Amino acid sequence: MHPMVAFLLTVLLSAAAGVESSKDQNAVRVSRVRKTGYTSVVVENRRAYEVTVGPAITGKNLSVTRMTPETATYPGYSPTEAVRVSAADPDASWHLRYEFHWTKGRLNAQHDGKTRYLLPFEKGPSRQVIQSYAGRLTHRGYNRYAVDFAMPEGATVCAAREGTVVDLRESFTTGGKDKKFEDQSNFVSIAHANGTIGEYHHLQRDGVLVEIGQQVTAGEAIALSGNTGYSTSPHLHFGVYSAANAKHLQSHPITFTTQQGIITRPTEGKVYTAK
Repeated sequence: MHPMVAFLLTVLLSAAAGVESSKDQNAVRVSRVRKTGYTSVVVENRRAYEVTVGPAITGKNLSVTRMTPETATYPGYSPTEAVRVSAADPDASWHLRYEFHWTKGRLNAQHDGKTRYLLPFEKGPSRQVIQSYAGRLTHRGYNRYAVDFAMPEGATVCAAREGTVVDLRESFTTGGKDKKFEDQSNFVSIAHANGTIGEYHHLQRDGVLVEIGQQVTAGEAIALSGNTGYSTSPHLHFGVYSAANAKHLQSHPITFTTQQGIITRPTEGKVYTAK
């Protein structure tokens, strides 16, 4: 006798618009693979960056073996068996419902507040901070420790820390004060050795100077600043992020090395110069 199996899949994306490609519907694909005596649920990460995924499994007459922790990080460009299921009673019908939440980044990334970051722009010009930690406009929740620097369109954006380019977008031309532009920010994402990801947003169209998979050094030119996405004026949004869980990102406080000294909390209205 072959028991009947019913599947229902829902993939829910994390609410993190504005700092990462949270609505990239093709980034994570979840599928079932039938084997002799059991069925595997496979999570395929189709992007270069790590993703943190959390499944919720329900059903009838199930014997479930989780092959990974309930919430786990999956490496870039890889399929991973997340859950293996079979009928608890092989002579009875069974069904399975599985739902997944995911967000960009590594769970339990080891952020170190003592790490020194360069300012994310070239040496020479000084830039004003127009929104800092817990800024009233947009720096709440997962963006709490992001920093916005006023920068003219076309100014050079530099890597604040060495790492690997894992995501980018440079196709948009539009931006403005309306939240309808929230998902139209051009950006570059750079993964650091400790699992955090540096995000550089509001870039020019065709303003990304690096490629996915490229290793970059601190201070290296990576993009040209712009005014795309949800933006009140030309500026660069910079933040360091990791996955708080499968539904939410979190940002981390940044310590900058500048011509004005070591800055642990950038001050709105103040001007800083890259060292």
